[in-house]
Amino acid sequence: MENEKKRKWLPILFFALSGIVFGGSLYLITVGSAPARAKTTATVASAIDALPYPDEPRVTITLKRDTRQRLGKLDIIYRGIENRKLRLDVFILDLDPQYAYRHAIALKQAGEGFSVGGVKFELLSARTSRAKLVWNRQG
Repeated sequence: MENEKKRKWLPILFFALSGIVFGGSLYLITVGSAPARAKTTATVASAIDALPYPDEPRVTITLKRDTRQRLGKLDIIYRGIENRKLRLDVFILDLDPQYAYRHAIALKQAGEGFSVGGVKFELLSARTSRAKLVWNRQG
């Protein structure tokens, strides 16, 4: 009689543990497999095509350091100033949106105007944390 009582709890324990493992697996499959959403930051530059003056030929833009910002068909990351050169990472969305083309432009040349990815810019001012550019939208 005592042997029968000891053996009754073994199947109950087995099925309870099996149920917990099965339920936990289902939970992890349904909830844990959802991809994490990447944090997207909305910047003024990312909404440049939605500005109230879309026909303006020259638009002043402020690029923050290490922040990806969209300008037309380009994404630009400002990397700061090194050796009196403006450092930019440029992503050409039509060509390859995952590959960064690195540019180092002399500050003097950048002040006179430069072209990156077929888009013309002029440097107004540059600091280690930000750069202020003029985007020549019509040439």
